[in-house]
Amino acid sequence: MDAQETIRNVQPLVGEVTPIKTVQETQPVEEYGDAYVAGVNVKSAAKVVKVLDAAFPRDATRPMNHLRRFAKQGNLPEPLHPILLNDNPSPQTIFVLISPPLPDVNRLQELLAPYVPTPETSESQSSDPAGQVKLHTVKVPTLPPLGQAQAEKWSKELWPVVYNPAAARATVSPPVQVLNRTREFIQPDAGRYLAFARKVAEEAEQSGRGRGVGAVVVDPDIISRILDAGDDMDTKWADAIVAVAGDARYSRSEAGCPSTAELHTGEGPNPATKAYDADLEGGPDLHALMRASEIIAYKRRAGDPDAENDKPSLSPLESYFLSQTDLTAPEPEPDTRDTTPGVPEKYQKTGYNNSQAVPISTSAGGEKAEPRIRPRSQGGYLCTDLDVYLTHEPCLCCSMGILLSRFRSVVFPQRGRMVTGGLASEPVVAPVPVTDEANELEGDSGPGHDQKEKMQDRLYYGLHWRKELNWRALGFEFVEDGESGDMTPATKGAVAFYA
Repeated sequence: MDAQETIRNVQPLVGEVTPIKTVQETQPVEEYGDAYVAGVNVKSAAKVVKVLDAAFPRDATRPMNHLRRFAKQGNLPEPLHPILLNDNPSPQTIFVLISPPLPDVNRLQELLAPYVPTPETSESQSSDPAGQVKLHTVKVPTLPPLGQAQAEKWSKELWPVVYNPAAARATVSPPVQVLNRTREFIQPDAGRYLAFARKVAEEAEQSGRGRGVGAVVVDPDIISRILDAGDDMDTKWADAIVAVAGDARYSRSEAGCPSTAELHTGEGPNPATKAYDADLEGGPDLHALMRASEIIAYKRRAGDPDAENDKPSLSPLESYFLSQTDLTAPEPEPDTRDTTPGVPEKYQKTGYNNSQAVPISTSAGGEKAEPRIRPRSQGGYLCTDLDVYLTHEPCLCCSMGILLSRFRSVVFPQRGRMVTGGLASEPVVAPVPVTDEANELEGDSGPGHDQKEKMQDRLYYGLHWRKELNWRALGFEFVEDGESGDMTPATKGAVAFYA
């Protein structure tokens, strides 16, 4: 079956795209810090704010907007009463919070001295020098509350707190507008691309080169141009695919010996897929996601004289999409720049480091044929702004590869969750058993080891959106109709492996 027939035979999956929760949502962390509290005259509250903001500008990287700046005596948490109300403050007293990072004490007292309220009693007046500012140290939450209940708890125990759903989400997950806009964009065609990823996975498995894992990379800009032109995505959806890749973990030769794929001379899946043997699994660079990134990187290097030496070994489907052109590309504007005398325009230096004359391919009609993957000479960079659709949740290495390759989003079926995966922040419903008894007896450290541990004791990584990382991607699961979050993954009963 050729590539075009395979495309025509794709039956889209039916279901919904749902965001993958981040670890900040599923494993919330509470952080606390010390703050100063001082009593000032309620009539001077506005002036106090101006003085403090001018002297100690707030750190934009550590917003504390969830903490109320002032608290009246009646709104103070009960645990603070013995500390702040012990001296019977004047009714004109309101308490101001100086949130972390804490400023210099002497400087702070100097600034607040003009706004100290008049003592209520002669006793307190005699005990405190005129204009003396008392600073009390209290504990406050440095991260906004994730819910109304948490905000109320903190307000009763620590300091009055405001719950803002938008602010809370901004610290733990992608911006709501960006997340919703992206989900709405990929929802109509996600079922097609995931179904086609299964075709790619089937090709990889039947070839004996790898396990049944597939990746499909889509350029959302091409989809937008197809829609803007009024074309039907039902017939044009494959035009937005820039690369596909199947798993090829059995294709590598080691120390001059034949690869596992070469030793498998028959048709159908490689016998190595029936068990997990780390010595036969190859490296993460042979996983579907990494190979997709490699294929795109190869195409980006168009014009590099060394690129052909690094050309990956491709399957028929992979070769087909690598050779496709972008029929939606806008016509290039006329080049008005001066060209080197005596050198034909089509041989201008547009190659690697602008030092290699590269002929520009043209179509039969004389028009430039634009590749779907823009080379570096045209601004193409890694996998920036591309979406990848996977048959399985990728392993830890591939999950980091998604970030390092700068993908915009990643989508995989809910049934494709893996106990070895790196994206989900919640456990799969059932552990994936290992059927290779020999590995179990030898105490193999592969993904099947200790599968019987309680699922609630496992940690999950949610690498697509971690606040500790300097790059993030939008993560989505595809829930097929008839499935729900408590259904057993399709991988139950299969061999556990790293996808």
